[in-house]
Amino acid sequence: MSRAYRIRVRESISRELKASDEICSDLEMLEILPCDQMAQLLKGALAERGFEEQDGKMVRKDGDITVSIDPETGEVSIRSEATEKVDLEGAREGTGYDDVGPNEASLRERLQRELKQDLERRAEQQTQRLQGQATEALEKKLADMQQELNQVVNKVTAEALKQKASQLGQIKEMTEDPENGSLTIKVEV
Repeated sequence: MSRAYRIRVRESISRELKASDEICSDLEMLEILPCDQMAQLLKGALAERGFEEQDGKMVRKDGDITVSIDPETGEVSIRSEATEKVDLEGAREGTGYDDVGPNEASLRERLQRELKQDLERRAEQQTQRLQGQATEALEKKLADMQQELNQVVNKVTAEALKQKASQLGQIKEMTEDPENGSLTIKVEV
């Protein structure tokens, strides 16, 4: 005669979830001066905006967003990272209709395996949600950074033009309108 029995299993997992997204592009700068001089001007302009030199690149971290610019090549990398610690728990019940013995152990193993798979799926869903947050943060930062980088390029270009003009001859007159970005330099050769 068979007996009915119920088995309940509980599992929990703890995970450190990580997600990131990155966009890379290049600064479009005119080569007015030799590359090394343009790189020095770019470094100076970026340092004024809070960038610090790390491994030959100018880097600024704003929360979970890291902006890295290589002054030699003009390569820009904007990276968004998000981390979250999750603790997931679950329980599962199953009913068997046999005498206690090998069937009980196989039922318990099957329930634990199904529960672990379920918890892994939930952790993956949390990771996908976190990935969406990282991408959204990157998209928000991208518009601000584009405007800021355009201002940096304009400043570097203006400074390079001033230096080039002084190399060509004596500067007689210079007018600069920062509002619209125009620069007029009259040089006597």
